[in-house]
Amino acid sequence: MKGGAIYVVRHGQTAWNIAGRRQGRSDSPLTELGIAQAVAVGRALRRELDGASGVAIACSPLGRARVTARILCRELGLGESAIAIDALLAEYDQGEWEGCTAAEIEARYPGLQARRAAEKWSFPIPGGESYADAHARACRWLGAREEKAITIAVTHEMLSRTLLGAYAGEPPQAMLERSHPHDRIFRMCGGAIEELRAPPMPASGRAEPT
Repeated sequence: MKGGAIYVVRHGQTAWNIAGRRQGRSDSPLTELGIAQAVAVGRALRRELDGASGVAIACSPLGRARVTARILCRELGLGESAIAIDALLAEYDQGEWEGCTAAEIEARYPGLQARRAAEKWSFPIPGGESYADAHARACRWLGAREEKAITIAVTHEMLSRTLLGAYAGEPPQAMLERSHPHDRIFRMCGGAIEELRAPPMPASGRAEPT
């Protein structure tokens, strides 16, 4: 652990993760496993930070991230005043597809998922964002943070991809190939990215659509 490190955390598993429904800016509650995952991540961070002072938590405004951040505060012995809500860390906006499964999207927008798959970086979901839009937000967040602070960023899988990629200067395809399981923490420090694993948890069900 070093000053200036950023620890990128994904919220715990949610009900829509299990159901294979796109969440984006919509929300669903953490499952019991999701709560346990957040506790495990908090305990891993407690060991990693080992009593460091001046730890700040930057959090997406979405409910699943805020619940996760509160659990982290409890495990780290921090007051909830350590949490700063930052809209730049909100999940990739999935517009009219939010709350839908892949089959429901195909029924309503025939062929559009295939078109997006072919143009994934630049394709904006109807009423939502493209990955390029999310990347621009991630770059703004990185550019605005205090370099000397130890920051825990509580965010989402798709935004995490672009945040890590922006930090590493990766090309779009490399970011699209990234993943962020619920039990992983990514430490960004000194230009390098290191993956940390929370204690093993039971199988987490279906992955969130990307």
